[in-house]
Formats: sequence, C-alpha cells, structure tokens
Amino acid sequence: MLRHALAATVLTAGVLAPGVTPAAAEPCRPVGTAGLADLVPGESTLGLSALPPATVDLPPQVHLRGTAETFNRRWSFALREGRMYVKEAARTGGWRTMDLPGCLAGQVSGISVDDDELVALDRSGRIYTMDHALNAPWTWNWTHRYGAPLWLGDGNTVPYDSARWSWSVLSPGEDGVWRDTAGNDHPVGGAKVSHVFALSADGSRITYVDPWLPADHSYEMATPHRGRFQAEALSTAASTSLVVNRYGDLYTRLYDFDISGADKIFFSYSYQDQRGAAFPKIQLPAPDWVHQPKIPASGQITDRISVHKTGRGSNARELRVEGRDQGRTGYWHKALSAPGWDFTATGQPLRGRLLHNTPDDRSTDTLAPVSPHDYSGRQGEVTVRVDAFDVAVAGTPLTLQAGDRTLRVTLHTVDGLRQTRQTPGLTSQPRQFYGAIELPRSVLDDLDAQHPALSGLIRDRLGSARFTDTDVTVTDRTLTIAALGLTLDRT
Repeated sequence: MLRHALAATVLTAGVLAPGVTPAAAEPCRPVGTAGLADLVPGESTLGLSALPPATVDLPPQVHLRGTAETFNRRWSFALREGRMYVKEAARTGGWRTMDLPGCLAGQVSGISVDDDELVALDRSGRIYTMDHALNAPWTWNWTHRYGAPLWLGDGNTVPYDSARWSWSVLSPGEDGVWRDTAGNDHPVGGAKVSHVFALSADGSRITYVDPWLPADHSYEMATPHRGRFQAEALSTAASTSLVVNRYGDLYTRLYDFDISGADKIFFSYSYQDQRGAAFPKIQLPAPDWVHQPKIPASGQITDRISVHKTGRGSNARELRVEGRDQGRTGYWHKALSAPGWDFTATGQPLRGRLLHNTPDDRSTDTLAPVSPHDYSGRQGEVTVRVDAFDVAVAGTPLTLQAGDRTLRVTLHTVDGLRQTRQTPGLTSQPRQFYGAIELPRSVLDDLDAQHPALSGLIRDRLGSARFTDTDVTVTDRTLTIAALGLTLDRT
C-alpha cells in the first residue's frame, strides 16, 4: 500500500544506519532501512573493490531476471551454492563476492532484485530484504522484518514454497507514474509499492506478499481466463507481471495492491468512467491481462522469462524469453507495447525447460477447474445467484431471476485493506471485500421492460444507478451483499 511519509519517523526506531553491520549478538535477526525513503542514487561504486573477487564460474552478463541471476539498472547479482555475487550491470565480468549477514552466508536459496530493493530467501523460504540496491555497495543493509505494521513485522516466507517467484518494486523515483484503464497517469505515491509475487504448483494461482500488509499469504492476483490459466513461469517488475504456459502463450498485467483498488485510505477509486475528468480518480476495475503476440514458431523458447523496467511510466517495460533462433542461443525480446519480437544472440547455453511454442493460441488447452464456490438466495420474488466466486477474480457474474426473466449483472470485488491475518482462500473466517454492482446501460434505459420484481429491486436497493458500492462478506458457506440486504447460501 502507499508508503506514507510519516512511516519514516516510525521506522527509524530499531534500524541501522546504511552500511552498519548487525550486532554479532544477533547475527540471524538483521534489521535495516527497507521501507524508509530512498537515498538519492548515484554512480558511485564505493565499497565494491573491498569485496573479494568471485572464484566461481559466472556468466559475463545477466540477461534475464530470475531467482539464480537477476539485475536492476545498476547491478547484476548471481547466486551459487548459497552465496551471492555482484558486478556492475553495464560491465562485462568483474564479479565480486558479497558480504552477507551470518544468517544468510551460505544459506541463500533464491534472489530477486527490482529498483533499489533486493530480496533473498534462506533455505526455509524466509524473506530477507537488502535496501539501497541502486546505490553504492557501502550503503547496502539487510532486514528480516516483513509485514504489518509498517514493514516492522516479524517476517514472512515465500508462498507455496514456490521456486517460481519474483520481487517487484514500483517507485516514485524510478517509475514516477502508472496508467489506469481510462488512460490517466497517476503518481506512484509518497514511496514504493513492493511485493513478492509467487506462482502455485499448478500455475493457476498467483499470491502476492506486501511487506506493509499482514504476514500471511491471503492476497491473490488471478491468472488469465478468470484465474484458470496455468502458467509455467512468472516474472514481475514494477508491478508488471509476465506469465507463459507450456504452449508459449504470453500474458502481461499491471497490478498491485494499490492499483487493484484496495488502498482506499490514501487513494480515490471509481467504476464510473474517468476519461476526460478534470481530477480523475483511479479507474476500476484494475487493468486486466493483455495477451502478448506469439514468438515466431520458427524460434524455440524456454520457461526462463523476464520483465524489467526501462524508464519512467508503466509502459516502460521490456519482456524477454530465453530461446534459440536459427541455431543461435540467446533471448527473444520486445517492448511491452511493441507488435512483435526481436532476437539477441548471447552464445550462452539454454538453461530453461523447452516449451512447445505453437503458432496458434492454446491458452485454454490447459485450464484449472472452475471455482466450486456457488451461492444462491432469494429477495422476495427474485432469485439471486453468484456462480464460481473466486477471491482473486475482480468481476463475477451476478444473476437476478424473477418469473421467466433473467438479468445478468456484474459483482465487482476487491480484496479489502486489513492489518490482521487472513486465512488464504475461503474458509469459515469471514473475508471482507470492497464491492460494486454494475448494471448494463441497456437495462437502465428500459427498466420498465423488466419483471416488476426485478425493476423494483433495482429501484429500491440500487437506486437505479449503473454502479452501486457495497460491502461483500464471504465465507466458504455464505456470501453477503450489503446493498441487496441479502445473504446467499452455498449451493
């Protein structure tokens, strides 16, 4: 969520100055400056020469962001046998061995960097954050803290014990603004939006973990096709996610906690059309997945995919996919909105798993099962149904039926802001959503043509409005829509 400037005052309690090593008495509980305002990035490499040269075999350049090798604008990082290495991103070779806290030395199982923050996992999947990753090495410092309040929680782990995860940072310094579906640019906010995004074992669930939110694994972003698309790999940078399935179908989406519509404390959102508004609110629903062009079928591709930021604004992204073209190894790449792919040869051996890159769209050839959460209830003569409700899906069909007339509208839901832990998925623990009921314009234009019970409900409960905000509370047995004054039971 929005990193409010007041948080800096709170976070100074119990953190170390840049470059200060955690006390030896607490070697496995490092604290640092993550969550505070950024240092002004410079081009200094002060502290790099003090690090010993790497003695392991490492590539001359890192071209794809992953959990063994990764990069940002300034630095490339690599992981080998639990230890981390760094070099200047613009330089060929020159790797150095990083000095890590005692809790991480020799114990790192995965890394990912974006913007000025780097995340490393220990062998148990616990998250550690290194701050100032766009700055000189002397400023780098670590924290195990993660979660509410204000990035001061006791820590968290990567969801699903996933090997397919990525660190994402959208920042005012590097990105500045992002664009909503109405075409309006909005400032990132007072500080950064940082998430770990992780892919489930079957590739159909993406959970994101924000260091300012409760230390749980409850927040999700749906995959394409209403959360049923099964991805083989995931990469995320600056809140732009890239996924691919086994047939080479690639999708991107701009999405994070703030963009989703969940941070009502600091942002204003609206489902009403914000195009041309003098002071536009953030347009909802949030941007959906965009199906990217297929890579030419003549080229081979693997499941090593990567996205990174290339400048200011949410369209400044480059997509990369490891592969082969005419016998040459390297990577396919395109700007986010470019119409097609180009190939760059690197000569490095392919390390990913080959995908079956078909020329046709096979996005729906492998889909996860439909959500089993169906609900039904009655409001007088009107039967109300919600089918296949999924906590990660923003828009769900809401069916209203009276007599022989059936009206299908949309129930929009956004996972709400909370500071206490929530069980993932739907359980007996009530789950609160920010909701809205959307009526088609055609229905409102000819309301009297509807069944009297339907038109009465629309006038009395929804005020004949196209959008009606409503609280929505869901468990694994009931779904309550406050605006309708109705609780539906699981069917």
